[in-house]
Amino acid sequence: MQVLVFLAVGVTVAQASATPPTAGENSCSGLKDNRSLLTSLLTAAGYNDTCVAAALDFCSSGQEDSRYASLMEEAREVVQQVSAAVNKWESRPRHCKDLLDSGDSGSGLRQVYPYPGRPHHRVPVFCDHTVDGGGWTVFQRRTSDAARQNFSRTWIEYQLGFGDLEGEFWLGLDLLHQLTSTTLQQLRIDLDDYEGEHRWAKYGFFHVGAPETKFRLSLGSYSGDAGDSLAYHNGHPFTTHDVDNDNWSGNCAQKFRGAYWYDDCSRSNLNGYQYEGNHTSTDGGIYWNQWRGHHYSLKRTSMMIRPAF
Repeated sequence: MQVLVFLAVGVTVAQASATPPTAGENSCSGLKDNRSLLTSLLTAAGYNDTCVAAALDFCSSGQEDSRYASLMEEAREVVQQVSAAVNKWESRPRHCKDLLDSGDSGSGLRQVYPYPGRPHHRVPVFCDHTVDGGGWTVFQRRTSDAARQNFSRTWIEYQLGFGDLEGEFWLGLDLLHQLTSTTLQQLRIDLDDYEGEHRWAKYGFFHVGAPETKFRLSLGSYSGDAGDSLAYHNGHPFTTHDVDNDNWSGNCAQKFRGAYWYDDCSRSNLNGYQYEGNHTSTDGGIYWNQWRGHHYSLKRTSMMIRPAF
């Protein structure tokens, strides 16, 4: 045992003083120029020269090289497996634009993974790849179908989402905040009336704040042919009939039978009550003031987001 300990110290000293071996060289090749010195030192210390020679021959036999090569091969395999797993998670779609870029050109229900720190957490969304180049993640839709949703909902319902993703629905403020926080997003709104006319509005930037901001709305520049009826709501938190965050003395969500980023109170109300076309009610219905005015409730609307770049 003492022989091996002493020899190990000598080997270490010799390797440290030698030029580091290059790939393919024997792991103990640094001993070549020091073998005579080590033999003399160990023999002088009283060790048998035959034992010393046998130990040095073992070091240069290639057995250690084989062991190290095997370990390196195992390490390479582990690195490849980890790399493949990382690429798999990174390639998962965060939103509908990722799906479009991967070759998915159809529209409908899809699964996305919008939470970077939770790679297994997938959520269902509705993707629209038919409008304006595709890649849109729809977060609100109103229709004139027979099965209508009640959009006068509570704060928690608007926070978590409700409805039928293939019919009328609201995706949820929590998820909307997540989707608009990971990548710079733009907003598109499509509007249809009961006379067969269609209009659209687009905003170059769209962000929904965190819960502590009460899901505050942030908008960029407008383009489109519907007129800008959302800029009035820019910078305002969300209000529902049970959580009042607007600037009116009453509750705008109660008055307009919906929920929205109200100020005092609204120039648009896409989550309002589903009247059909012209009406005389003071609560407005589903309206976009710059197009059909306050007393016309629209037939269909959709709100959707896509990365701006």
